[in-house]
Amino acid sequence: MKRWPRAILLDFYGTVVDDGDCGRTMIFSEIAQVASASVSLSELEHDWGERFTTKCRHSHGDRFCLQSAIATDSLREMLEHYRVDLDATALVRHELAAWSRPRLYPEAAEVLARCPVPVCLVSNIDNVFLTEALAFNEIAFNLIVTSEDVQAYKPHPAPFQRALEMLSCGPREVLHIGDSRTSDLAGAQALGIPAMWINRDRRPLPTEYAVDFVAHDLNGLLTVL
Repeated sequence: MKRWPRAILLDFYGTVVDDGDCGRTMIFSEIAQVASASVSLSELEHDWGERFTTKCRHSHGDRFCLQSAIATDSLREMLEHYRVDLDATALVRHELAAWSRPRLYPEAAEVLARCPVPVCLVSNIDNVFLTEALAFNEIAFNLIVTSEDVQAYKPHPAPFQRALEMLSCGPREVLHIGDSRTSDLAGAQALGIPAMWINRDRRPLPTEYAVDFVAHDLNGLLTVL
């Protein structure tokens, strides 16, 4: 009898490492202090998230932009919208620094060491930041697909398809694991890939996406295997 899954597709930020707020609290606090109108940190976070997500969704192929550029452009638009005279390039450095130095979740190293099947990292990130983050945490993966590699961001099918090709597996032979309901669950679902949602914050289950497995941390992977 064949083992299932034959391999794992694994998100990185928010799944393997804790990227926290990526320095955004500091960024939004600076903006709120000098904005021409009263605005809360939660409003700024929502605004930035909408701009950033939309730009990623439309960034693929000939229109692809690195995530660092998208973050900067999104922030620059926000500053213009709120009439804030701050330097977007200087502000965004807080976030870019966090991308390079995230902390492993407590269980991650042991779970990865015990995983008996191949693992392919599938991450929406620029190569330089992932390389630095892996070195910072002293971990390595033999198989990696980034948004920069395929010129597209999850939930676009390209990152998932590249991972399947590298693993020589079909969609139903693997399990994708991630924390994002849109990038991970929706992206995997669109290709018929079973997915495990890492729900560390115990958020309500999504109704718009299929969830084959739910776990509160990466230990959920070992229960499936």
